[in-house]
Amino acid sequence: MASTRLNGEKSDGRNGAGRFAPGNPGGPGRPSRDTERTYLTVLSEACPPEAWREIVAQAVADAKAGDAVARAWLASYLVGRPATVSVTLHALAVEAAAGTDPVDRDAVLQALMQF
Repeated sequence: MASTRLNGEKSDGRNGAGRFAPGNPGGPGRPSRDTERTYLTVLSEACPPEAWREIVAQAVADAKAGDAVARAWLASYLVGRPATVSVTLHALAVEAAAGTDPVDRDAVLQALMQF
C-alpha cells in the first residue's frame, strides 16, 4: 500500500482520490506489439491457409446441413452483424464486381448506406 505524503499526494503519483496527480509521468504506456505479433505468428503457423480453407469448407458444409452456429459464424464474416455498418468480405466482393475500388472504404460505406 502506498504511503501518503504531507500534501495529500500518494507516493505512487496519485492524489487522495486515487487519480493521477498533476506532474505524474504516468506508466510506461502500452507495451509494444511484440506480444501480439508473436501470438499471430504462432496462430498462422498452427493454422496455415490450407488448414483454414478446410475449416471454412467444413463450416459451409455444416451450415448447409442446418448447423445454426456454423451459419452464424459464416454470416459474421460474410455479411457482418445487422446493426453495424462495416466493410465485410461480401461488401468488398460486391464492390469489386461492380468495378469500384474495394480498398476505397469511403466509397464502400457510402454504397452500403444507400440500401
